[in-house]
Amino acid sequence: MPFSAKTAIRFAAFFAVTAIPHQALAQSFEPAPAFVIEKIPGFWPSGDNYSIKNPVASDGLLRVYTLTTPYGEFTVHGDQMLRMRINELAALYQLEKIANSESYGKALLDAGLSPFRYTGRLITDPKKTVDDTMSGIGTMFGRISSDLSNIGKTPGDPISSLLGVTDLRRKLATKVKVDPYTDFSPLDAKLSRLAEAAAAGGLTVSAVMMAAPTHAVGIVVSNLSTASTIEGVRIDELARDQTAAQILDLNRQKLRAMTADNDLVEALLVNRNYTPIDMAVLAAALDNMPGVEDRAVFLQRAAQIDTRSLAYFMRRHAEMLKNHQSRGAAFARFVSLGGYPFNVTGDGRILGVMPIDALAWTETIADVLRICAADARKVSATRQVELRITGTATPRAKRELKALGWRVVENTRF
Repeated sequence: MPFSAKTAIRFAAFFAVTAIPHQALAQSFEPAPAFVIEKIPGFWPSGDNYSIKNPVASDGLLRVYTLTTPYGEFTVHGDQMLRMRINELAALYQLEKIANSESYGKALLDAGLSPFRYTGRLITDPKKTVDDTMSGIGTMFGRISSDLSNIGKTPGDPISSLLGVTDLRRKLATKVKVDPYTDFSPLDAKLSRLAEAAAAGGLTVSAVMMAAPTHAVGIVVSNLSTASTIEGVRIDELARDQTAAQILDLNRQKLRAMTADNDLVEALLVNRNYTPIDMAVLAAALDNMPGVEDRAVFLQRAAQIDTRSLAYFMRRHAEMLKNHQSRGAAFARFVSLGGYPFNVTGDGRILGVMPIDALAWTETIADVLRICAADARKVSATRQVELRITGTATPRAKRELKALGWRVVENTRF
């Protein structure tokens, strides 16, 4: 099955489309547009360790990028995820400079570990690292309690956690502003290797970062949200200081407070398409909208997501909603249109705020939006929907949506 067909099927499932209206079959459609990377605002065609192939395809909603890197080719769905991957590659470039520097090798030698013999296996001084790990009596029991209650639900392994490797990895990742639980395999491997070597040599994260001249700590874009908080703690601080199990407990607490039943909450928490940080960002965003009713509508859709790219889409959608609400968007409640969460404002209008790159009137998208429009007529007396997207819509898509009573607002910032 060609890639475009796979994408269409996934997106149809994403909106829970169960039927196609008969009249839709008689309509004509347009192909999803293609783009030239040099003309897409906000991106460079290449960087220190990547280039982006032309042409850039799309699926009617998101652009689909192909990144060529020293670690292989990677398909990236959407502008939002591309920003995340480029930031991860920038962090990886800086970490590679550290790992390959003479001063880092000397630091390991001075600590009694030969970098030339270190192959990535966990080599530690158990007594020293366990003593270091257990020195914080105040946090030890909280961590143990969270670990026991979330066995099998979090990434990582107990031995690495016990030996201090997991703590070092979290601190190293947040120092370069990336998710410690990244799904990007080259970065995941490099973080693990550096953290294990640092633990083996008794090095601190500061010592690792100072081992080579680097601008890693100066990376401007971050994959960690600093605008949202959970229990007064910023997400980047949470990622640095709390274990995955502790974050899971905080997420559980916040999600349960949104009138979501326990089965729904646990389904969300065990959905590994989200990292613990993704879920913390999502939970924090919805928690910052306490006056908006029926937040469980959003959680129900989020729990059903079965791909990493759509999970990240849901995270960014939640962040957009929180930001718009804080600017006076006046959401009153969530509603489901075509199986996907939209919002009703205090004056009864329906508003969709989404990280969509390039909306086109393809057959699949047309079918989905017609079903959403039919549901909107049941929700709102005005039958009008405003769709605010981060990207653009084709002239054909705007005309068709206008005929359905929808207004599209392009290039929304959040």
